[in-house]
Amino acid sequence: MSLESPDTDALPSADAGAEAPAPTAEVTAPSVIAERIQAGDLQALDSDTMLAYLRSDVDVWALMAAADTVRRGRFGNEVHLCSIVNAKEGGCPEDCGFCAQSRHFSTHVQAKKFTPVEEIVTHSERAAGRNAAALGLVTATRGLEHDTKALDHVVAGIKAVRDAGYTEAHASVGFLTSEAMDRMIDAGLTELNHNLETGRSYFSKVVSTHSYDERMDTIRMAKSKGLRTCVGGIFGMGEGPADRVELAESLRELDVDEVPLNFLVSIEGTKLPQQETLEPLQPMEMLRIIAAFRLFLPRQNIFIAAGRTHLGQLLPMMFSAGASGMMVGDFLTTANRTVEDDLAMLDELGLVPHRCGSKRPELNTPRHRLPVV
Repeated sequence: MSLESPDTDALPSADAGAEAPAPTAEVTAPSVIAERIQAGDLQALDSDTMLAYLRSDVDVWALMAAADTVRRGRFGNEVHLCSIVNAKEGGCPEDCGFCAQSRHFSTHVQAKKFTPVEEIVTHSERAAGRNAAALGLVTATRGLEHDTKALDHVVAGIKAVRDAGYTEAHASVGFLTSEAMDRMIDAGLTELNHNLETGRSYFSKVVSTHSYDERMDTIRMAKSKGLRTCVGGIFGMGEGPADRVELAESLRELDVDEVPLNFLVSIEGTKLPQQETLEPLQPMEMLRIIAAFRLFLPRQNIFIAAGRTHLGQLLPMMFSAGASGMMVGDFLTTANRTVEDDLAMLDELGLVPHRCGSKRPELNTPRHRLPVV
């Protein structure tokens, strides 16, 4: 799916159906940014211009056309699919305001014990049947300390997934000691997910039980050990365009590999739905966010996860907006579209799922290892 970009140097127009705002200054056209990226400048989009894009200072269709050009240039028609399993559900001591698994909130989720290793392997086999290349083991915990039963269980799950060979083994387990991370790597972990959730300035409005720097340091440690890193955020939590730019800046600074973009799914009992000013994002705004992140992070695999059904009839256009992957199967505590519908959509669009074990576009380049802080 692709869109042609108007041949113009400045596009100070608005989203389809909206009255064009009067521009305060000329904004570099997305098509120009895309040309610079294709010429090798992976930081062609600066923060100020991205902010203008997110504030609707350029037409969303032109923005999507540029993002689609960059996506196809990097990934062609291949898309990365992944799935997740709740390896430890509920009872998390952290107070992330969007999360149904926090013990600070009263939701439909009840704390459970760790999922048996055999069941995790079954989830991996099922994920492979959905054309997913990876299964992420997710635990509702603050983290995993070295030499604990919780870590032993996760390590066993990772090793079992690796040995079964259906998918890669990824994990999202909170904060880790260096020793714990080493054990997971030895067991077969290939990628660590640790989302930043939002920009630094807005983070304290969402989470109070840990700091932004703690998350940043965990990602730096994973990169220093050669792990691929999967780091993204959630949109629609009341943050503004500047907060979204801050998130993108942190992702660029860390040079993460994969960027999951989530859109808030309000869950009864959590903190965020109680905010009076919180309104769901509209589909065109969601596409604008995806496109802006694609241009700001042209190397990264950008995949769309929770909340993508908010796009409604425009769901297939997330690829025209620059997405290069998506999560298939249900999420941790909420349902997703059926796998059959997702795979049929990809087939109709002529997009090919990445196969486990084959080279992943743009993700096998030499790692830029950052020092542990």
